[in-house]
Amino acid sequence: MSRRIIFSGIVSAALLLCAPAAAQWQAAGPWGGSATSVWVDLHRPDTLLAGARNSLVFRSVNGGAWWERLDFPRYFSATITAVMIHPAEPRLYLAAAETPQGIGAGVWYSEDEGATWKAAAGVEGLSTHALAFYEKDPRRMAAATRDGVWKSGDSGRTWVRISPPYNHELRSVTAVAIDPRDDRIIYAGTTHLPWKTTDGGKTWQIIHDGMLDDSDVFSIFIDPARPERVLASACSGIYRSEDGGQNWSRFRGIPPEQRRTHVVRQMPGRNGTIFAGTTLGLLKSTDGGATFRRVNRLHVYSMAFDPRDPRRIYLATEGGGLWKSADAGESFVQINEGFASRRSAGLAVAGRTLYLNISGDGQWGGLFASADGGAGWQPVPKTKTFPEGHVTRLAACPSREELLLAGNDERIYRSLDGGRNWTPLRIGGGARVRIQALACVMAAGKEVLLAGTDIGLWRSADLGATWQAVRLTTANIRHSVQELIAAQADGGRVLARTAFTVYLSTDGGANWRVLSMLFPVSSIYDMAITESTLLAATADGMYLSADDGRRWEKVEQGLAPGTVSTLAARPGRGGDVFAGQFGRIYRSLDGGRKWQALEGADLPAVSLRQLLLPDAKGKRLLGLTPDAGVFFLDLDIPKVHNER
Repeated sequence: MSRRIIFSGIVSAALLLCAPAAAQWQAAGPWGGSATSVWVDLHRPDTLLAGARNSLVFRSVNGGAWWERLDFPRYFSATITAVMIHPAEPRLYLAAAETPQGIGAGVWYSEDEGATWKAAAGVEGLSTHALAFYEKDPRRMAAATRDGVWKSGDSGRTWVRISPPYNHELRSVTAVAIDPRDDRIIYAGTTHLPWKTTDGGKTWQIIHDGMLDDSDVFSIFIDPARPERVLASACSGIYRSEDGGQNWSRFRGIPPEQRRTHVVRQMPGRNGTIFAGTTLGLLKSTDGGATFRRVNRLHVYSMAFDPRDPRRIYLATEGGGLWKSADAGESFVQINEGFASRRSAGLAVAGRTLYLNISGDGQWGGLFASADGGAGWQPVPKTKTFPEGHVTRLAACPSREELLLAGNDERIYRSLDGGRNWTPLRIGGGARVRIQALACVMAAGKEVLLAGTDIGLWRSADLGATWQAVRLTTANIRHSVQELIAAQADGGRVLARTAFTVYLSTDGGANWRVLSMLFPVSSIYDMAITESTLLAATADGMYLSADDGRRWEKVEQGLAPGTVSTLAARPGRGGDVFAGQFGRIYRSLDGGRKWQALEGADLPAVSLRQLLLPDAKGKRLLGLTPDAGVFFLDLDIPKVHNER
């Protein structure tokens, strides 16, 4: 796994050297990805909130036409399971989060419309799956957590547990709902079966008659006009109770493969219209559940209705992001502009075009291209030749249009037409190899392709038609090559990193020698090659070699102490290079000997996996994130300052 991660943070005050300020980073997409929750403001229905994985929270103030990412605390393993704009306090935002280890989990609230966030007291570290409020007094709320049911009397700022801690059957709670007539009546769905209290949590009863055993209950809906009517969605299907959960009946006519239902809702004002969001599509019934039909094939996690016009419906989906219907669910359109929750797996330059691979996201993932320097991205149409399995590596030759290389856990592929068609390449004598690194290096005016695998290094001098194994040393060792870093200029210089050491070639990968390192290879996050230096970004800071890796010195001038996480050298000759450290971007014009921070170039609340200067003469810096797509920074008039 690549270690090119730069965490955002705050760096000490600085002395300004020149003005005016540089432009700010701008999000560029590709828009879309998985959304896990959505909410419509009950008083300002054009204002929406959406949650996603990796602690991503977004807001739209124009009905989903454009989304902005809020500065939510970043815990990269957290999924935002529920979002809410409080019905009684429109400036109060709430978000529920779940994490595997509990770090960052719980309920978070913002009293300034998402500008700043605090962890709600009582449920810190508890994965929280659902939130509910009491309609007569929204200050009274309930939360479904991995440690039972919790209740709040102050709009979600503080919480107390109301389910017995000793009842292990009532611990992993995944759904919750409050009776609109009486807040002492609360329904809770668990990973096993549903429960109910009628006295505010003093006592609980299991209510499962008619429901299949071991049914994970994902959501519960109470009919506001007839609170005895309750709907529940589960892995075993959709259920209805007409007596407050004492007895359940499962809706018939739904194929078994469509029964895993994440959310069920009754359309406001239309008691006979029911929507069910399943893993294989949205189901709709207009006859009270007697019959259902599938209106789309989206994997639906969350659903919200516009209170002004319930025909306007919003969906949060797996892979496809956010969707909107204006005709009661008969048709939907994507509304992902500004919303990006993407797993990026490679950024490459081929001539004047940039290419980005998005892993996962089903039909909405794959290869994207940008013809405007990374500001906008369009999907490359998929064909049957697109590499099967997740593409984990992507590379291109900057001097050659439309030549792309892609690798996964099984083989390497080549495209000669910008990713529209792909051909599998034979490498390793037909042996199954895992492609771990790809690079294109210029040597004596000719492109050379390199492939780092789990069983060694391979080289092609004919654009991938044939490959030859290359030894990094004279020892009979199969090196697992984890990363390749090629100079962005003719000269044949390229670095190969294994788990134990780094090698340098100055002839396009034909011959190699081991570098003498002052620091463990395991501490290296990134490396770069300039015309006169080699640079290593490590957990202990920046190191520089001016003699092709024979001797190294630590660089401290202009940089803050600590980890430097990513590097990017400008293509061509010269010493222009950029570095990322604690969310701040630094620039050096002398090959990395002295550094200055770019004023205004901090990138808050995201991480950077890769920095890239796509053009030797261009003034745009790209930043690739592991979860939120691409950002770009225009460097027309940079303002820099020295660290104290």
